[in-house]
Amino acid sequence: MKKQQKHFLIAVIAGVLLYFLLPEANGLTKAGVAMLSVFLPTIYLWLTCGTSWTSLLSVTVAVLLGTYAGANAYGTLWGNVVGAAVIPFLMVATVLEESGAFEWIVKWIISRKFIHGRPTLFMIMFTLAMIVISIFTAPQVVAVLFFKLLEDVTTSIGYSKKDGFYKSQGLLIGWVSQLCDGTLIWGRPYILTMVAIVAGLGFGNFTAATYFKFAGLYLLFAVVVAILMVKLWMRPDVSKFKSFDDAAMREELKKNPISKRGKIALAGMAVILLCYILASMEFLGPIATYFSGITIAAPVTLVCALLCVITVDGKPVMDFGKAASKVPWGMIVFLGAIMFYAGAVGGDDYGITLCLQNILGPVVAKMPIIVTIVIGLIVASLATNFCSNTVSGVIVCSSCIPALMSVPGINQAQVLAFGCAVIAICGTAICTLSACPLMGIIYSDIGIEYKGTAKYSVAFCAVMIVICVAILIPIGTGMFAGLV
Repeated sequence: MKKQQKHFLIAVIAGVLLYFLLPEANGLTKAGVAMLSVFLPTIYLWLTCGTSWTSLLSVTVAVLLGTYAGANAYGTLWGNVVGAAVIPFLMVATVLEESGAFEWIVKWIISRKFIHGRPTLFMIMFTLAMIVISIFTAPQVVAVLFFKLLEDVTTSIGYSKKDGFYKSQGLLIGWVSQLCDGTLIWGRPYILTMVAIVAGLGFGNFTAATYFKFAGLYLLFAVVVAILMVKLWMRPDVSKFKSFDDAAMREELKKNPISKRGKIALAGMAVILLCYILASMEFLGPIATYFSGITIAAPVTLVCALLCVITVDGKPVMDFGKAASKVPWGMIVFLGAIMFYAGAVGGDDYGITLCLQNILGPVVAKMPIIVTIVIGLIVASLATNFCSNTVSGVIVCSSCIPALMSVPGINQAQVLAFGCAVIAICGTAICTLSACPLMGIIYSDIGIEYKGTAKYSVAFCAVMIVICVAILIPIGTGMFAGLV
């Protein structure tokens, strides 16, 4: 029997035992027992067998057990609005990558005259370029692009891939690109699903735009910490940096401007982002209401379709079949399954949230709230470095948030700020080789060696937990006061 089959058998046995032995107690209903008998083994399968076929199977078993109406379940799995927005967005991003638009933008940013001979300013602009590109695409794409550019820059100024300069900037690529995946709301399946989870736990007004208010601060602090760690702790030799020929790069950009295809795709992305921004500006009244009502999926899909109609040199800007073939469909299925459970875990018919409140509430009530928050963030940070960020976030939020909300007199805005911190912390998966798919690129032939990096990454995560507890959660509590 193969390892995957063994894990599957273990999950089946665990599910059967839960279904027949888990009592209807502490508010948990019969439907809740059935749902947990599917959901908990599914988490095990996600950790051991991946998240694609396991997600398809999980939702199907929930339907077969009668815990959820089939039409609604599959409607959520395949027809959720998050997937409807993410799929065409990834297709548009593919065009931007293939057209060379991303590379041109990065080279423009890091070739500004004022960074000549100033390695710290170069590092800041290099990081800024990563954040800009991360708005539009996945961290894996960002990492591949920036390592390619880093190797060119490193070689041009007389360093090798074994030197501290390359290693320090390479570690920065890993940290920042993964940080953006947990804090930049646009096109991020992980963030959108986690927002749905937290909203389903009792914060109905919580949206991705709301999360960004917290996440933007988290990203700002994290980037500052990352740059300071490289500059003050790693302290790479930058004596040769004066040889960096930024003028040659600027000349190259003049000779090779962005292609017409890339410019059209960029214009499409600008329209998408504008629509998203308009939807979040409540002071615009009916304009914001309109764009919120159509959801961001509408302008993304429209742009995607128009790029298939607009032609350059007789060819469409987007080849629909080619772009669709590059969509990570396993991730889309996982996204749909998470959206399915987001609606189920907090549903009154199941009593799962009530059960957790009744069991964990008394325990949490005996501890200072700050202790529970610290423990929750530590568990989240540890878990995300060994398994999926979404799975880690679901586990911590689904257990800690209901427990905190059951404490008499607790500030609900503080609980929501804690939920935001968990989402951001679980997105900071940078310490181990298995922390996230991106690490497979960072620690590869095109990236850097893993040896010697763990101490920096662990320290980075520890500092971010402290910042969350001491600064960001208090700020978030005041920020969300009018929301709950």
